[in-house]
Amino acid sequence: MKKITLSIFALLLCAGLVQRSYAQDAKSQLELTRSALQTMKQDVVTQAMNLTDEQSAKFWPLYREFQNAKATLNDQSIKLIEDYANSYENLTDDQALQLIKQFQSVQKQQLSLQNQYIKKFAKVLPGKVVAKYFQTENKLDAIVKYDLAGSIPLVK
Repeated sequence: MKKITLSIFALLLCAGLVQRSYAQDAKSQLELTRSALQTMKQDVVTQAMNLTDEQSAKFWPLYREFQNAKATLNDQSIKLIEDYANSYENLTDDQALQLIKQFQSVQKQQLSLQNQYIKKFAKVLPGKVVAKYFQTENKLDAIVKYDLAGSIPLVK
C-alpha cells in the first residue's frame, strides 16, 4: 500500500510539473496540484511515523512550517526546470553552466533548510523520531527526483 501511495505521489508531482508548464492558468494549477500532494504526503508521513498524541502536537506544526519553507525552494527548482525546457533546443555553454550554478545553489539551500529543521525537531522530539521523519522525507524526495530524472532529457 505504501509503495502504491508513494508511486501515485511521485506521478502526481511530475504531472503537476508538466501541467504547470502548459496550463493557461499555471499558478492555480500548481496550487491545486500542490494541495493534493501535500495531503497525500501527509498521509504517507502519518502512516510512517505512528506518533503518540504528545509527539503529534509537537511534530505537525513544525512539519507544516518545514513544508512551507521547502515549497519556496521547490518553486525555484521548478523554475530552473522550466528555464531548461525553454532553452533546451538552443542551450549555450554559458546558459548550461549558469543553470548548474543555480541548481547547486538551490541544493545548498535545501540542505541548509533540512539541517535547520533537524535541529528544531530535535529540540521537541526524541532523536529516533526525528531520524525516522527525515528518512521518510528523504525517501519521498528521492522518489520525486527519480521520476523527474526520467522525464528531463540530457543536454544535447
